[in-house]
This record gives sequence, structure tokens and C-alpha cells, in this order.
Amino acid sequence: MILCILEKLQSIKIFKCIYLKLRAIKRAKIIKKNKKKIPPYLKNNNFEEELNYKLWSTKGARFNASRRNQILQNLSSKAIGYLSAYLIIIGIINLYKIDLFGIKILDNQVGFISTAFSVLILLFSQLESSENFSLKSEKHHNCSLDIAELYNRTRYVKSYNTNPQDKQQNLQKISNEYDAILKKYENHLPIDYLMFQITKPEYYGIGKLRISYIRFRYYINVYILYHILIFGPIIILIIFSNLIK
Repeated sequence: MILCILEKLQSIKIFKCIYLKLRAIKRAKIIKKNKKKIPPYLKNNNFEEELNYKLWSTKGARFNASRRNQILQNLSSKAIGYLSAYLIIIGIINLYKIDLFGIKILDNQVGFISTAFSVLILLFSQLESSENFSLKSEKHHNCSLDIAELYNRTRYVKSYNTNPQDKQQNLQKISNEYDAILKKYENHLPIDYLMFQITKPEYYGIGKLRISYIRFRYYINVYILYHILIFGPIIILIIFSNLIK
């Protein structure tokens, strides 16, 4: 607010000096504040440290991406299995004239529910099949292995290569190979990198609240849809049975 007022009064020499001085102080505070936000691997402006960090963090994130897709593959199979089981159970209940939780389902209602479930299962199966979770998991795993190999080479060069020129050439070669690997494979999701960060909370300066938030986001991204599909019909049936009593 003060800077805005002084900016309009710059035509007066004394106000112009005050404005420039306050602006310089504000800029210095912003620079000081931003320095604290600079990641550790960028503070020294060192190419070797930056490359080492990129390989280390990308390797971890891609491993997490592989694990996430494997979890999605397992949850997808379970969800389709449970939905198919619900469809069969509905038919059996109608066949043997069983009152489920005190609810009597009429023949036309069973026919509608069975048809609707069949269409939903077919649609869901096709959508899940198109995601290729198993293939994505394998590719992310292979990518992380390739990057892990480069990471080990970087550590070796850092520890045992004492010739600065040879060291620079080797690091540049590793950097080029790293770029080629990234172009070859599909990128991971931001949540995979966040999950990697919580494995090293001290390094990233992450507190318990932030860790809980990231885990909650992971649950929303990975688990919640399948848990709704697996447990949702039973919960809805129980709630409905209690309402009609």
C-alpha cells in the first residue's frame, strides 16, 4: 500500500528516493526468502549434484509409479470380480425367493438390476482393460532400473574419477542417456513423486501434517473408486434396509 502511494508521488524528489529505497528493501527480502526455498541440490549450482539428484528422485518416483499401477491392476481385478459376484447373488436371491435384509425384490426389479449391472460391468471392464495397468507397471519398473544403472555409474564417477575433464565427459554422457530414457518411457504422475518425498521427510523438510495429506491424496487417487465399487453395493443395501424398517 505504501509503495503504491509513493509510486504516484514519484514526481517529488524526496518521495522518489523513499520509493526506490523501500522497493530495494522489498526486493532484498524476496530474494532472501526465495533462497530458503531453493532445493538443496541447486544451492551450490553444481551440475554433478543436480544430475545425481535427478537420477535419485526419478528412480524413486518411477518405482512408486510401478507399484501404484500394480495396485491398480489388483484392485481393478477385485472390483470386477466383486461386481460379477453381486450380479450372480441377485439372481440366486430371486431364484430361491429369499428376503435379503428384509427386502423383497420383485422379478421385474431383479431383471432391471441384472441388466444394469451387466452393462456397467462390461463398460467398466473395457475401460479398465484400456488402461493397461500391468503394462504400465512393467514399463515404469524397467525405466527405474535403467535410471538406477545410470545412478550407480554417477556415484562411481563421483567417487573414483579424479580427472576433471574425464569426469565432465562421463557426467555429460550419463545426462544424455538419462534424457534418452525419459523420452523412451511414459512419465510418472505427481503423486508418485510426492510419495517418494515422504520416504525422505528430513531431506525435503516435510512435517507429519504434510505426510498425512499426501497419503490421503494417494488414497483418493488410487483406492477410493475401487473401494466404492467393492463395498458400495453392500453399504447401500444395508442403509436401504434400515430405512424401510
